[in-house]
Amino acid sequence: MSFSSDVKKELILNIRNEKDRKCKLAQLSAIINIWGFVSTESYDKFIAIHNDNKEVVQIAVSLINELFELNIKYIDNEIIIRDEKSVDNIVRALGIRTSTDPSGASLISKKIIANNSCKRAYIRMAFVCCGSVNDPEKHYHIEFADSDFEHLQNLAEIINEFSVDMKSVERKKQFVIYCKDAEQIADLLNVMSAYKALLSFEDLRVLREVRNNVNRIVNCETANINRVVNTAVRQIEDIQYIKEKRGLDYLSDNLRAVAEARLENPEGSLKELGEFLIPPISKYGVNHRLNKIHKIAESLKGDIKND
Repeated sequence: MSFSSDVKKELILNIRNEKDRKCKLAQLSAIINIWGFVSTESYDKFIAIHNDNKEVVQIAVSLINELFELNIKYIDNEIIIRDEKSVDNIVRALGIRTSTDPSGASLISKKIIANNSCKRAYIRMAFVCCGSVNDPEKHYHIEFADSDFEHLQNLAEIINEFSVDMKSVERKKQFVIYCKDAEQIADLLNVMSAYKALLSFEDLRVLREVRNNVNRIVNCETANINRVVNTAVRQIEDIQYIKEKRGLDYLSDNLRAVAEARLENPEGSLKELGEFLIPPISKYGVNHRLNKIHKIAESLKGDIKND
């Protein structure tokens, strides 16, 4: 089972255990806004809800039967309500926007999300209907996808009230609002009351960050080792070149001592080379002398090339 499935499983349990009537209305509103179709034409009033997720359909049936004292059933994961009085009651109770509502009215009724508890309930149900979240071990990403851009805009506004910044993008025939910030994803899981998922998310997030830090340290150490090895190889090549072309006596006593120490200790650090000398010198002094040797080798190469 995926991390996203685990989150939805936890949320569905919370949704089924919801006691507050207003929050239940918010949940039903989310289902209808995402998976429903409402016709309020006088000659053909009906509400239809279809979802391939059987649990969502069962929740919708349970909410409608409880909140509006109906006894509806579903066939092939579809609910259809044609009783005009029931349709009117549901439309009025959920604040469903109709063709007679003023332009600019929010698709998500303000009265349905009048308090934070109802907002959380709406977001929770919306995630079950059209949300997903990636496994935090792979990458951080949570999203809601819907064919109705206006609904997603309204949903993003509600989520933003909890300081979670949702961005939007069009993907194929759907619109998507998403967040890739790990801290904000954790905040959104908290908003939805997915507390078990939140703990798991934080554990995996910490593990991933520790692993990334270890990898960075290892890569840094590897780069440092490679740099030291490459520098030592170049220093030995310089010394061997001088030895071959002029002999080490060509160097001053101080430089010759460092050159011989490097040849005898090809893998030694600058500090270790300095300790071999009599008297010992600092690694900065060793580095300075090796740089001088490099310049001498380069100068000899230039002279021989010109000859």
